Parts: sequence; C-alpha cells; structure tokens
Amino acid sequence: MNSVGVVVNPLAGKDLRRLVSAATHTSDATKIGIVRRVVAAAAEAGAHEILLAHDRHRLAERAVEGLDAPVRFIDEELTDSRADTVTAATRFWKEGVGAVVALGGDGTCRDIAIGWPDAPLIAISTGTNNVYPAAVDGTSAGTAAALVALGQVALHHVSHRTKRVVMHCDDDGMGRSFDDLALVEVALINTTFVGARAVHDPRTISAVVAAVATPASTGLSSIAGRLLPCADSDDHGVAVHMGPGGRRLRVPLAPGSFATMDIASARALPLDEVAVLRGPGVLAFDGERDRRLGDHATVHVRVDRNGPYRIDVAHALALAAAARRFDAPTTSEVRHAQ
Repeated sequence: MNSVGVVVNPLAGKDLRRLVSAATHTSDATKIGIVRRVVAAAAEAGAHEILLAHDRHRLAERAVEGLDAPVRFIDEELTDSRADTVTAATRFWKEGVGAVVALGGDGTCRDIAIGWPDAPLIAISTGTNNVYPAAVDGTSAGTAAALVALGQVALHHVSHRTKRVVMHCDDDGMGRSFDDLALVEVALINTTFVGARAVHDPRTISAVVAAVATPASTGLSSIAGRLLPCADSDDHGVAVHMGPGGRRLRVPLAPGSFATMDIASARALPLDEVAVLRGPGVLAFDGERDRRLGDHATVHVRVDRNGPYRIDVAHALALAAAARRFDAPTTSEVRHAQ
C-alpha cells in the first residue's frame, strides 16, 4: 500500500463536443505537464513506487522522461479505447496501490470505478464534462496520493465514498443481459445508433437518472441539477423524464451551448429505490452513448453509495501540515545522522 497509481486518458477532452460547443481542448502538452507534476510530487512525498499505465500517445512516458522517481509501467496490452483505463484500474487494485490519480472527465472516472469499484481516487479534470473530477493541481494531487498510500494520513479521515448509478437489464431486446454503472448520470437517448458517443441533440433525450446534479454542472446532469439540485452528500438521486405538459428549462448540455428542455416529471430518487427505463433507444453513461436497447427492453436503475473513495486533497495536505509531515531535518539533526 506504499505505491501510487497514475492513469491519463489521451482521448479525454477531444471529442465531438468541441465542434458543436465552446468546450475547451485539453492538449497533450497540458496532460503531460500534469502527470509530470503528479509523479514528481509523489516521489518527493516518499512514495515507494509510482505505477503508470501506457497509452497510445505516450503521454505518461513523455511525462516522466528525465525524472528521478521510482516509476514502473504496467505491462497491459493497449486497445486505444476506454478499456485501457478499466484494465489499468484493475491492475492497480491487484498490485495493492494505495491511491490512484486519474486524468480525464466523467467517463474516465466511470472507467476507473468499473475496473476498481472502491478505488481510493483523486480525479483531475481534463475532460469535456467534469462533474465528478475536480480542477486539482498536479503537485498537490501527487503529494496527497503519496501521503494516503504511505498511511501518513488515514484514508478514512480524508475521503468519502461517492454515489453511483447502477443498472441491471435481463434482456436488452437483443437477447443479452447486462449490469453497468455511471458515476454522475445515465440517460436514455431516443436513437438507434451509438455513433460518436457524445450526446449533443437535446431532442433525443428521453430520461435522466442522476446521482449528482448541481445547477453549476454542465452536461446531462444539468437537467436534473436545475430542477432538483442534489449534492454528493445527499442520500438520494434525481429521476427526470422529458416530455410536454410540464416545465420548460434552459440547460447547458455542453460548455457554452444551451438548449430548451420540456420536462414531464422530476422527482428525488432515494438510495436503492428502483427507477425503470424502457427501450428502444441508447443508454448514455456520464455523457457518452454506450449501450443500445431494443424494443421492449427494461432497465432497472438505482442510486447507491458504493462508488470510489474520493480523496479530499486539501484536507489531506492540511492534516499532513498539522502533523509536521513537511518539516525538513534541522542542521543539528543532519549532523547527528552523519
């Protein structure tokens, strides 16, 4: 438990929404700089080993060039898809990593949770929709991750278990069953194609079930957030169905891009209470279309609190400072050691 895992999604922040909205492009150079700061800080804080996942753009490899740090790359076959993040998270779990730092958006964090459901996680936002991850400096993130991994601050003192949306389907309309999850929201999209994955046409959105929904968020969860705000600390989610006859709402479905939504119903969804989504259509998880549903498919959806343990970076550093973890040896102590 003395090691830190680092994974960077090279595809995060580069999807279709850059063409249809004012979403910011997160460059490879930016990600490389963040990873380099994370690794340098984790090494400075005393991490015994820093595990990194390879990626097709070689971001992690370029980030650690010339660094004097105890790094090791895990040897997993790359697919150039989200499966690489899932595989890396599972490998970190098996290796006994004490804390994970992930660079990406909501979808990347979902992939971490699929690979390691109760991962001790610091999520740095470099994606399009960043409801789950936060804008955290890489230096602070790397330091906090190492402090947790080394047990210099206790994980249970500086983290809380986050919510997630879980779902089960006995028959997706094509003879297959599945279980899946999202960390922010799942939406039913009235289309038959997964396509470019990003959801950008408001007319196709049929329903949303959100674990976290704030008025300040952007993306599908903003629909619930501007109706019934729901913080991560609240023991419920929000279920929304679109349709005429109710409220009309202006929401930012992508950064700087707004749409008018017709809301048929919205309600708080207590933890573990089941909501039902019915096909046909496509399920979008944390803003990305992923699973097609055939006619008559029924999906049982609920919100629980079995997501990753999200590490509070500022709190971890504050506890370490109070315990004088950052003090350097005095001159007399150095002489005595010699």
